[in-house]
Amino acid sequence: MTQLVRLCDNTVDRTDLRIEQIEQAYHDLSEGTRYVYDRLRANETITGDWIQSELASAATAYQAFAQNVWGAIIERTQEAAQKQASQATQLT
Repeated sequence: MTQLVRLCDNTVDRTDLRIEQIEQAYHDLSEGTRYVYDRLRANETITGDWIQSELASAATAYQAFAQNVWGAIIERTQEAAQKQASQATQLT
């Protein structure tokens, strides 16, 4: 996320669909982790199937988060490279 924010000149367009997807995936991952932690802290009886299900959900959320972040980084890097090439062409 730090690299992505840096590539966006330290500003993030909250209306950008990819940014919304990144924030949603992060929220899902964060809330899923918090839910499991809260259940354990409350000393609830937890089955192996339940924990497996929760871990699968967390893995899915992490994959979505990682894919969206890297996709946005690649997109921004390509935009920056195109901008630099255009500027170099204009200078020559």
